[in-house]
Amino acid sequence: MRLLALLPLLSSLALAQTSTIVQAPVPTRGMTLPPTGAALVDEATSLSLNPAGLGFVNAGQLFYLHERNLERDSVADGVFLGANLGGLGLGGAMEWIRGRHEPHYRRTSLGLSLGSPTLRLGASWHGFSSSDDDIDALDTFDVGLTARPLRALSLAAVVKDLNAPTEGALEIKRGYDFGLGLRPFGERFTLGVDWLFSEGAFREGQATYTLQAEVIPGVRLGGGVSHGFVSGVPLALQLAATVDTGHLGVTYAAGGGEDGTDHVIGVRLSSENYRSLRPPGGVVTMLDLNDVLAGGGSPLLAVLGVSEADPFLRLSRWLDLAAKDERLSGVVLKMEGLPGVDWGKAEELRQAVLRLRASGKRVMAVLLSVDDMGYFVATAAERIYAMPESMLSINGLAAHLQTFGGTMDKLGVKWDVARVGKYKTAPEQLTLSEPSDASREAVGAYLDNEVSWYERAVTESRKVPVEKLHELWTAGLPTPKRALELGFLDGLIHPSELDGKVRELVPRGRFSAAYSPRDEREGRWGQRRRIAVVPVLGTIAGGTSREDPLGFSRIAGAETVVRALESAKSDPSVVAIVLRVDSGGGEVLASYIMYQAVLDAAKEKPVIASMGDAAASGGYYAAMGATELLALPTTITGSIGVFYIKPALQGLLGDKLGMNQETLSRSPMADVFGTWEPWTPEQQTAVQQWVDASYDMFITEVAKARKKDKADIDAIARGRVWSGTDALARGLVDRLGGLHDAVESARKHAGVAPSEELDLVLMGEARGFFSGLGGEPGVRAALALLPAPAEPFPAALSHLAREAGVNLELLRPGMKAMMPFTLTVR
Repeated sequence: MRLLALLPLLSSLALAQTSTIVQAPVPTRGMTLPPTGAALVDEATSLSLNPAGLGFVNAGQLFYLHERNLERDSVADGVFLGANLGGLGLGGAMEWIRGRHEPHYRRTSLGLSLGSPTLRLGASWHGFSSSDDDIDALDTFDVGLTARPLRALSLAAVVKDLNAPTEGALEIKRGYDFGLGLRPFGERFTLGVDWLFSEGAFREGQATYTLQAEVIPGVRLGGGVSHGFVSGVPLALQLAATVDTGHLGVTYAAGGGEDGTDHVIGVRLSSENYRSLRPPGGVVTMLDLNDVLAGGGSPLLAVLGVSEADPFLRLSRWLDLAAKDERLSGVVLKMEGLPGVDWGKAEELRQAVLRLRASGKRVMAVLLSVDDMGYFVATAAERIYAMPESMLSINGLAAHLQTFGGTMDKLGVKWDVARVGKYKTAPEQLTLSEPSDASREAVGAYLDNEVSWYERAVTESRKVPVEKLHELWTAGLPTPKRALELGFLDGLIHPSELDGKVRELVPRGRFSAAYSPRDEREGRWGQRRRIAVVPVLGTIAGGTSREDPLGFSRIAGAETVVRALESAKSDPSVVAIVLRVDSGGGEVLASYIMYQAVLDAAKEKPVIASMGDAAASGGYYAAMGATELLALPTTITGSIGVFYIKPALQGLLGDKLGMNQETLSRSPMADVFGTWEPWTPEQQTAVQQWVDASYDMFITEVAKARKKDKADIDAIARGRVWSGTDALARGLVDRLGGLHDAVESARKHAGVAPSEELDLVLMGEARGFFSGLGGEPGVRAALALLPAPAEPFPAALSHLAREAGVNLELLRPGMKAMMPFTLTVR
């Protein structure tokens, strides 16, 4: 009780930073922290200084601190916990303060913080337990605010002991801390300035200056100075050093004033990965392309509408971030299949691997089971190995065109067709017994382009003549030994030899199966500006984007795409938009609405279209309004045309199965969409006029978007499919490139400096089928014109049809702008 009579006369600053070393032993003071400030603190220890900082804790943290203050002859221990729950920062702490000349007490604290990444508001409660009755009855509250509007600026304001409690002889004054943080040279150096004062004593306050520096990854130094501008406010100094590993860190801080020193030892345990000491040779990891591309989502969750981002987009982002990660020194590609990938995306993967190598990473491919497309991707690696029993289906490329006209004749099913252009051959799958000359011509030209691109890439990478590739193809199923003899492998290995090959590739590297780029705790202030990626993946239709849980069917819904474009357009943090198109088309109306939404967005922000495996017909329609169009050399592009098709089932249901239907109509066209009888000549003419008008609008909009004469567009349209290379030569796209190139183009069009870091955000990804039952709010009224989306085909039927080369979307009613065939090149 000796000090209690003096406490009302002493400053009651309760701020756990450098200044506390020389502050009077007020119970609410708490432990001394290593050098920091109200605008700088953002870990679990924020609870003691500024509760708003809890909001910047992204995962579980535990800090243990031990303090020995020789000036006050006191000892303190504290445990601080921090966590994040759905964006809400939570914290709890317990501190034990024991001094020779002051009562012993325990301080228990609870706090929370809420807000956005740039503005957090926090509050905390502190309860005390002590043998001293006045301290034991004490409860105090703190509130804090932290704003980090810019990467280089952080601001804070804290009110300590907000309730200014009085218990017996103990009187605690309200305290204030105004903090400023600056990072003029990036995240490696942080400067902090705080002004601390108690109620009614602004001029008698203390100024605290803090410097934090990351010397090398995993080693941080800190320093703090505290002083006043009037007599009686003592000077305090503090220095600290921290050594971090991923989930463990150790800190030592020493400081003091005129009458003694203060020592603090801190230990951090965290589930979040901190920047740590780098291994001498860097990190080597394995990337299983089959596993990553197959996705890991639950089918049940997918049905309910909870689905992950598109696996290919996620993989592309991983590769781009890995190329920039200084920790990574090598990658082992495990090649056992590329699910969901065709030749366009295969080229993107290959280019991403080449960028990895260009950034200084060593890349090795291990082939377990590959076809030509898998080997095509593998040739981007520095070294290629296979097991003695690896399956190498490297036997050349072929395209398959299926027709079912003969089947339909046997069933008695007739098909009514209205189309424009001899190359718009989609209905021929159901009407002809063999592919037409136009279909053979278009597919043959595409296949020749694909083979030429494949040959050039492989022979240049492996430095072998093309004749050896042809010799490999002739073998049909070449053995790994034969592929090695011809120069297409660098060696044969057994599983036990893989570690040795990795050591040869990166002699001092440390293998990490859990590696992920940008998985370290990021102390960056502010929020990165963003580029929005809006996907148009799958068959285009009305309603929401959706996919079945087994992955057999994917719908690009106009409602979802329009909403995503409008969100990106109105979001001030989004500087540009990348429209990612991987679609062979679908409904004309839905494609047109997407196109109009792209035009509207392009008036406000740059919109760059990135074409994947296909951007054909309706897919091209949706993309062509973009600021710039990028296609891959092998992207199936164009197919500008429309058609309408319907069955006449009288021969099957009536003649063969005995069913009868009598139609009573009051108009010549009332039954034009009926599926019993074939069209009359008048109905055929009417539907053809409708299709002609739709086609005319299509090519008119293409001519407008591509700034070309309508007649020139008509000459290269009429349903003709082009490779990306051919499309570039005919002015249908602006240049060749993949998603990475589209992102860089978006940055350039938005005027963003190459040195500025940008985030990619996916807007409008597909959900499970049940997620679309309630629609998506906030979409323009024009979408009400779209018909309700039809029920999906059964997954098993979709899979069977895909294997047979049939697109079941042909069977849905409505005007179609779709690829003229389902093309598989293997």
